[in-house]
Order: sequence, then structure tokens, then C-alpha cells
Amino acid sequence: MHGNVEAWLNIPGWRIEQRYAPGVLIGNWAEERYTFKKGSYKHNTTHRIDFQNYGNHRPDVIIRRKRELLNEGLPQELIFHHHGNRYARNLVTWYDEDYNGRYKEKKLPELRTWTSKHVSWLPEKSDIHVQAPPTNFGLLGKLQKKWRDQARSAMEGDYKSVYTTSYKDFPPDAAVHMRYATPKMESSSLHPPNKVIKDLQLRNKSALKLPEKMPPDIAIGAIQSNHSV
Repeated sequence: MHGNVEAWLNIPGWRIEQRYAPGVLIGNWAEERYTFKKGSYKHNTTHRIDFQNYGNHRPDVIIRRKRELLNEGLPQELIFHHHGNRYARNLVTWYDEDYNGRYKEKKLPELRTWTSKHVSWLPEKSDIHVQAPPTNFGLLGKLQKKWRDQARSAMEGDYKSVYTTSYKDFPPDAAVHMRYATPKMESSSLHPPNKVIKDLQLRNKSALKLPEKMPPDIAIGAIQSNHSV
């Protein structure tokens, strides 16, 4: 019987053991086949193959300038800066002049004059533009400050508390160096009778008495009478 069991176990299909073969394709095997591993290949490029070194030869400057003008066009300085920075302050629109009241900055005369040469009343408001920067409502400065704070907070790291980041160091002159106190002769807490409370109804209660102070004129008269005696 024992030999028959061993024979049955050795028959294919009776007991199939699951074994892992290294050739099994699992996961993203299709994508991993196309993964480029740096340093494992030494391929050559078409530019390196077709390139010919001519030694100290320099490129043609005229051709380079023409290609640059064709690709990028004329720079901004050659289009708008014919007279230096003369038009740098000519950025106020007519809507800005009328809606925000910036037409008052033109300083035009109150009364216009009739010019027969142009057959019109001069000067016209539309002919004279405001030479000033555009109206700024502070949005750009606010955003720039916000961006600077964000960049500063990003450089500080993650190991600073909210108290450390929000703390503002005050100058030394902001601290109070002088202290004021009530004179001993006028203090109710230092008055000797207030330290001795014999009435049980006044225990554990605030019943301080002010020390009696003699008026200045009576005190001076009492001192003089004592000296006379």
C-alpha cells in the first residue's frame, strides 16, 4: 500500500506544485521593456555623425542677423524708444482721465481760444495727453508683498512654530523702564490700622481705610504753633 501511494504522488497531474518561474511577465512588463537606462548604451547621433569641424572658422554674422530678425523681429527699443524715454509716461488712457478725474493734471487754461487757422477751439483735451504713470490701486504692490512673504516662508523650513514666525521684535525704547507707586504716607495697603482687623464681620473682606492726611494750610499752621510754643 505504501508503494502504491508513492507511485500515485509521482504521477503527473495528481499533484501539481505551484512554482514561480523567472520568465513570467508580471506588472507593467510592456512599459518596462521600453525604459531607457542611462549609461548602458553608447549610441551616436546624426548631428555628431554629419558634423564637420572646420577648425577656426567663424559663422557669418550677416546671415545670423538676418535669421534673428526673421525669427524674433525688431526689438522693443527700436519700435517705441525713438526719442528716449519720452513716451514712457504716456500710459494714461482716456477712460482713466474721465472716470478717475485725471484730466485735472493737464493744467489746461480754463477758457479756450478760437483759432482760424485750424477752425476750431484750442486747446482740445483729447489732443493733450496726461504725462504721468497710470492709476495704480495698489494691487501690484500687494501681490508682490504676498509673493515675497510666501517665498520667505518657504525658505524658513518646517520646524518653526506659528509664534516664532509671527513674533515681532520691538525696539528697546518700547519697554517701560519707569515704575510709579503711591507714597507710603498715602497708601492704604501700607496703613498700619488696616493690618489689624478685630471685627469678625470684616474678616475676608476688603475694608481698607485711607490714612488721614492733614490739609497743607492747617499743617503749616500747626507747625508754626508748635514752634512758637
